[in-house]
Amino acid sequence: MKYKFFNLLLIAVISFSTVTAQSSIQNRLVDETVQSQDGYPVDARPLLERLSKAAGIDLDKIEPVPPQLRKTNWNFNVGSTYQWWAHDLSGTSITFYQTPTTCRAIGNNCYIFVEDSMWTSGRVDQIAVNRVLEAFDTKNALPNSTKGIYQTNVESFGNPPNVDNDPRIIILILNIKDGYTPGNAYTAGYFYSYNQGTGSNSNKAEVFYLDANPLNLKTDNGIYTGMSITAHEFQHMIHWNYVSSTTFYNEAFSEIASYLNGYSLRTTTRFANETNQYLLIWRDGNDVLKDYERAARYALYLSEQFTPQIFRQYLQTKIKDASGITLAAQVLDPTGNRNFETILEDWFIANYLNDRNYNTRYGYQLSGQPQGIGITHNNPNVPNTSRGVSKYGVQYISYKAGKNLSVNFNNLGNSSIKVKAIKIGNGVKEVVNVPTNTDVGFSDFGTTYNEITFAVYITDQNLFMPSAESQFNFIYSSTGTEENFVTELKYDEADTKAALGAFGLSVNDTIAVLFNGMSGTKLQKIKVGLRNTNQITGRIYRTTGVTTRPLGQPISQEFTLTGNSAPISPFPVPWPNMVEFDLSSQNIDAGQNFAVVFFYKGISGNNIVVVAHSPVEYYYSLTYLNSPSSNSPGWYYLKSSDTEVGLYVIRALVGTGPVSVADGMEIMPANYALEQNYPNPFNPETVISFSLPKSSNVQIKIYDVLGKEIRTLISEERNAGKHNIYWNATDDYGKRVSSGVYFYTIITDNFSQTKKMVLMK
Repeated sequence: MKYKFFNLLLIAVISFSTVTAQSSIQNRLVDETVQSQDGYPVDARPLLERLSKAAGIDLDKIEPVPPQLRKTNWNFNVGSTYQWWAHDLSGTSITFYQTPTTCRAIGNNCYIFVEDSMWTSGRVDQIAVNRVLEAFDTKNALPNSTKGIYQTNVESFGNPPNVDNDPRIIILILNIKDGYTPGNAYTAGYFYSYNQGTGSNSNKAEVFYLDANPLNLKTDNGIYTGMSITAHEFQHMIHWNYVSSTTFYNEAFSEIASYLNGYSLRTTTRFANETNQYLLIWRDGNDVLKDYERAARYALYLSEQFTPQIFRQYLQTKIKDASGITLAAQVLDPTGNRNFETILEDWFIANYLNDRNYNTRYGYQLSGQPQGIGITHNNPNVPNTSRGVSKYGVQYISYKAGKNLSVNFNNLGNSSIKVKAIKIGNGVKEVVNVPTNTDVGFSDFGTTYNEITFAVYITDQNLFMPSAESQFNFIYSSTGTEENFVTELKYDEADTKAALGAFGLSVNDTIAVLFNGMSGTKLQKIKVGLRNTNQITGRIYRTTGVTTRPLGQPISQEFTLTGNSAPISPFPVPWPNMVEFDLSSQNIDAGQNFAVVFFYKGISGNNIVVVAHSPVEYYYSLTYLNSPSSNSPGWYYLKSSDTEVGLYVIRALVGTGPVSVADGMEIMPANYALEQNYPNPFNPETVISFSLPKSSNVQIKIYDVLGKEIRTLISEERNAGKHNIYWNATDDYGKRVSSGVYFYTIITDNFSQTKKMVLMK
């Protein structure tokens, strides 16, 4: 069940220092780490489309400047002045306007103009201009880089247009008029293809717009954000030169452009939670973030499988649909028998299995890609169940308990529906085709393989699709031997990321985490992350599915928990103050949706449940505010940032057998591994994860860009398994280090590996 409360949304603004609990919605989150108060950049595309529509401009029918009307070149010098056309995107007045600017730098590949008002006000200075010039011309964010954004993008995607007869790109730094208010969304930069045409308000030149307010190009963080956007938007400029491609491919290539220049690839958690979507769909509003994540993940896969040359090859075909991917792949891998459909099929497997050691087509080189999420069965006996799958989408159906599985997938006469089984055991994996419309037995399930996940997908380009949201039905059923199991239901990420702290709540406020029921199970235990050593009172409720009244009848007695410790900020990972309560004797049915609820009866002496990151859209974490700032008591989700909902660290263990079945169960890693730190970029703390197949002496060291060792995080014996360590951006003497690029290295036995991370302030 998905809980959204758009009609009840109250945003909890993050406090930037420790605050006391208060009745207003503001400053609800205490013990939070410092974050930027400037706001957050958003896509300019919808704003530009609105501007174009209001001005009667069809961006698909731009007439390029004819050769006879093109300039010979600009002949700008440092100090040259010019009034460039810019755009009011605020929504209050959709207009074109001219702004006075001065050329402040000239490179091999760009002119940099700064809006005069931004220069005289001090928002932009020569140091900032020089850093923009360096990143674009000679040195992007890659370690030891000798290439700028211009050269990297040209090599990966192709040549930019040249309607002004001057090969240099004009980078215009200005205060983009986007209706920005402090702490909210702003446009960091954009390319507008209208400037390539003959229109009356066109600059008739290759112009890239870069913001200077609130984007602060005088800081490391501002330069990092601004140049990442520049890499993204410069690809749009190149893309326009070749083909008016679908939005999906254009945005996918721009997402990977930032990454190829050394800037971070966006997280793809939302995509992992919604893999059953038509690949090429592009939406506006809240759903567009899923589209960006899907595009970024797909482009990353193409880049790793074929090198970035696949993007240049695609654009040179000037075919804007999926056939261009086939042609590009065949140029780069003429003997590999790979085309759009087989690549997509491999990608579906990679998004679940993610193991290049098993098959290089079935995984990623870049670590940290979240696994695709689907439907999980812990009982192999499943009666006929109807599901749908999108064209160019995949539905994952997992079996994780039982033995001797037999399954039947009925495609209902649609031969385009394909099925593969992803079989996972202790140190062994296998991917096999599964025929439809017949019983298929897996006698090795429960012995060699403790999990089998079926990927049900459609890659057929010829299948007619009534709409981008259409799905094609299939029916599956299965039988097998049921066995006892216990599994932990959790939505937080407190095991791998630092906790955010705790919301400052008031007397008579109530919190709840809503859990989806798991058929045939009982509630065995709950686990709760507590802030201190005080007591807190809780109870289990049935849920109603009604947004304004989510809690139904209580299904347990009240109980009291007491914390074991009171961690201080910066918080350790995983959260150490996890308290358990055994509910197995109360025979609580967990087959239906339920909620774990805690009451703040006496706030001064009450414990508080900690809050963790939750980047997903499925809001399981609710708060009843007895006296909110709106003076309208009710249930809300409280936001911990502009893109994340604060999620209470409350978990439930459910199953058909005793809790001991699950306790201590852990599959040991098969290989040494060092994962990408998270978050990255970070400020001021991050988590580094590594895996050991056996007990080993381990060193984790941090180095700066000059190779100087600044911190030894650990140097000790560690047991086999996965480990998380925390770095709070301090050196061996406890001093905070400056913003910039750092490298972390693991050294153990015969294994060593180094990865890059970025500290931004």
